[in-house]
Amino acid sequence: MQGLSSIIGPVLTEKSSRLQEAKRYVFKVQKDATKINIKNDIKKLYGVDVAEVKIMVVPKKERLVKRGYPMIKRPKHKKAIVTIKGGKAFDPNQFKEAKTK
Repeated sequence: MQGLSSIIGPVLTEKSSRLQEAKRYVFKVQKDATKINIKNDIKKLYGVDVAEVKIMVVPKKERLVKRGYPMIKRPKHKKAIVTIKGGKAFDPNQFKEAKTK
């Protein structure tokens, strides 16, 4: 995973919005991402210090949309809940500005 970011993107749901009030942010991450990789990528992308990273694997699900039609299959994926040190807050949709020379 060298050179690639382990962060795919933020997860924006009602529950993740409530967690943001407590300085906890939810991200969808690569399947082979580790806590250390996620911590380093958050620091690099957003410029904030990470206190804790929790990882969970969401299992695949099948869903019936309409009777007589095939089931829709959602693949399994991995997500991380990141707790930020101190009172800093940030917008998970906005990356840190790149320094230009």
